[in-house]
Amino acid sequence: MEMQMEMPYVFAVVITGLVVVFLGLVLLIAFISIIGKIFTAVDAKKKNTAAAAPAPKAVQAPAAVPAPVSASDDDEVIAVISAAVAMMGAADGKAYRVKSIKAAAPSAASRSAWAMAGLRDTTSPF
Repeated sequence: MEMQMEMPYVFAVVITGLVVVFLGLVLLIAFISIIGKIFTAVDAKKKNTAAAAPAPKAVQAPAAVPAPVSASDDDEVIAVISAAVAMMGAADGKAYRVKSIKAAAPSAASRSAWAMAGLRDTTSPF
């Protein structure tokens, strides 16, 4: 039992399907554009109100007193950093040299450097 369709009917179905799909895409693009403009307007309004409000006077926190570090601890840290640099150089086929090692300035972040690296690694865009 074979069913024969007439060509004008087939073309009408195909054209109707294409029109519906592209109309849906145009509506989706319009919806996303309108939402984007709404959020941009809200952000601009927040920035204007934040700029109009006077900034509160910052209170300086007392400086943290670093724990005393013995010379043997410094030597061990320098040895570990130098070994890591040497391994990186061996992997690259180059010779690297450590010229100086300085303590990093304390940051206001509540996460450690390793936690921030992990966060940056897992949340970076493709």
